[in-house]
Amino acid sequence: MSATYVTTIEGANPGWRYGSGLAVYTERFIDGRLLSSSYVDNGIPVFEIHENTDLPSFDLVIDGESLYYNWEVEGFETSSKEGKQEGILTLKHSLKPVTLKIITTCCGYGFFKRKIQITNTSKDQSLGLTSIIPLQGMLWRVEDSVKEILRDNTVIPYSVGHLKDFHWGQEGNFGWQDVPLNTEVSYSSTLGKSGHSNPFFILKNNIYGGYFVCHLAWSANWKTSFFTDYTKRTRMRFSVAPVTPAPMRIIAPGETISAPEVHFGLSHDSFDTAIQNLHSHLRESVLKKVGDGLQPVIYNHWGYLEHEISEEALKAEIDIAAEVGAELFVVDAGWYGDKDTDWWNYTGDWQAGDRLPNDLFPVFDYAHSKGLKCGLWVELESAACKSRLAQEHPDWLLSRYGNKDERHLDLSKPEVVQHIESEAIRIIERYKLDMFRLDYNSNQYEGGFNLVDGRMENTLWRQMEAVYSLWERISRRFPNLQLETCAAGGGRTDIGIVSRFTTTWVTDWNRLPRGIRILNGMSMVLPPEYVSRLTGIAMGNDRGNLDTQMHSIILAHPAVSGLTPKLAEANPEMLECVKRYIDIYKNFIRPFHRESIVYHHTLEIPGIDGTGWCALEYVSKDRQKAVAAVFRLMDAEEDVYRFKFRGLNPGLNYQITFEPGGWGASYSGADLFREGIEVRLDNPLTSLMMLVKAK
Repeated sequence: MSATYVTTIEGANPGWRYGSGLAVYTERFIDGRLLSSSYVDNGIPVFEIHENTDLPSFDLVIDGESLYYNWEVEGFETSSKEGKQEGILTLKHSLKPVTLKIITTCCGYGFFKRKIQITNTSKDQSLGLTSIIPLQGMLWRVEDSVKEILRDNTVIPYSVGHLKDFHWGQEGNFGWQDVPLNTEVSYSSTLGKSGHSNPFFILKNNIYGGYFVCHLAWSANWKTSFFTDYTKRTRMRFSVAPVTPAPMRIIAPGETISAPEVHFGLSHDSFDTAIQNLHSHLRESVLKKVGDGLQPVIYNHWGYLEHEISEEALKAEIDIAAEVGAELFVVDAGWYGDKDTDWWNYTGDWQAGDRLPNDLFPVFDYAHSKGLKCGLWVELESAACKSRLAQEHPDWLLSRYGNKDERHLDLSKPEVVQHIESEAIRIIERYKLDMFRLDYNSNQYEGGFNLVDGRMENTLWRQMEAVYSLWERISRRFPNLQLETCAAGGGRTDIGIVSRFTTTWVTDWNRLPRGIRILNGMSMVLPPEYVSRLTGIAMGNDRGNLDTQMHSIILAHPAVSGLTPKLAEANPEMLECVKRYIDIYKNFIRPFHRESIVYHHTLEIPGIDGTGWCALEYVSKDRQKAVAAVFRLMDAEEDVYRFKFRGLNPGLNYQITFEPGGWGASYSGADLFREGIEVRLDNPLTSLMMLVKAK
């Protein structure tokens, strides 16, 4: 981890400077406001001038009144946690009974974490949180001499990179968008969950260079905004915030609540370095791992069976899983209830029915006898219309405009949280699970509303509080339990939820070529070992050659589903191919996967499904090993892609094994860096994987 520090700036307008590697973030307290003063990416603090400190670093609205000003400093203290320096600024409002603790952690790798705690200091008056922007700021002042070339708007000083699609099955579609002068560009989720995009963005300075990377740790609706301020000095303004109807949260007298955390970092190197620093920060300071942290190869039952399962059919799937070298067998949706009932309308009743008259015990016992661990799918936050739970507890369902929701449980109610937590514990203990797979399949949009202290409070904020704290308690109770999060595919991939889980189902779309584009984009947002990818017949995955399908999953956290209806009927070449790549993942990629340095050679992949080429490179921390893959997608103009390695040591010599084929050759690191490898693929949806090892 790189160096971190916190310093206080004394004087009439005090301030605080936070350092993380070469990134420096400075705030000033002027005229009762905490102002965003400067962001530096080269380690040299700037001399702050007043006109550059005119934007508060947060905005808080209580009961309709903006509280970004009229603050008084009550104190500032520093602490050190696991080598990370932290500053805690306490502000007291001069008019409202509100105090804030603004906690800024310097996390290393050029990254910071910002957390704001809001306390209602009144003894008898509740407060309504109308809105909050936990972080906003200004970046990259452009000098007057350069402004002249910007006047005709043909030179755009700033761009924002983000996941530009918001629909199911379109996750991970990274792209750049210019931010025109005096024009706001914003993105948001309105689904009631963080959505099939992600509250992640990366800003780029097109004039002077530099990257700013940001994640909002929030699993409900959100908004990010960007504005090229062309006034006294051209600057990039940004803000990131949770969004719900007001009041977002009623704060009781004496109560303290926490705003969503914001993680942000700066780099003045390359895009690759900015993403690598993000991955290092997430791995070290944010994301959860179990045991040795090595991700198990998953076999999911869904493929050919879907929800019409039986004990015999599941055991047949276990035979296939064991044969190909999978390590964890997951029973997915539909294990509960009776025959001829659909899984969607009976969620909430987590009991095996006549589909499994002997329950899941013989299935899991059989899996254990084959050396497999076991996992189970549950959608805890729902009680579908035909479930007993919904019929017995209609008051537990979300209420919106006086009407009861047909599916969503209201987790703002403590009795509901208590019930689903006890159900989670019961299921984990009953089946002695090694993995709990949590799904969240529908959209509640703006959420529901409950009467709290005379006001109709929105439910989304309390729901997120409940979900986060519930899974923190589950993790403490079952420290060796693997946890997988999914939400109708990739509907919750924000680091608010992902930080409580060990792997993430980033999409339901596995068909090529779009599945490769999803891998490409999602391995920017999250380290690749947290990105679960699937191959097999499940979800209609029937495109591309088998080697290419396997290449796409072993670069991530691999899962397979639906390889053959029965093991006895299996195509032997198919089995051999799957087994070979699972072995490559386990014995070559996985040992350095969790610390791999990721290079994205193709940032933007155009088209509805993905056209052209995709190339990825993962390098071990010591530069001794690497894996790279070049994928030909659709409509490539040429049959050749020249792949130049970026992460190898030019001073070493390397042996490369090429797959498919298994043939090898020796190269100098300098030649791989300068000249690269000519990859010739004359057919769409094919690929070449290179396994690299230093001599």
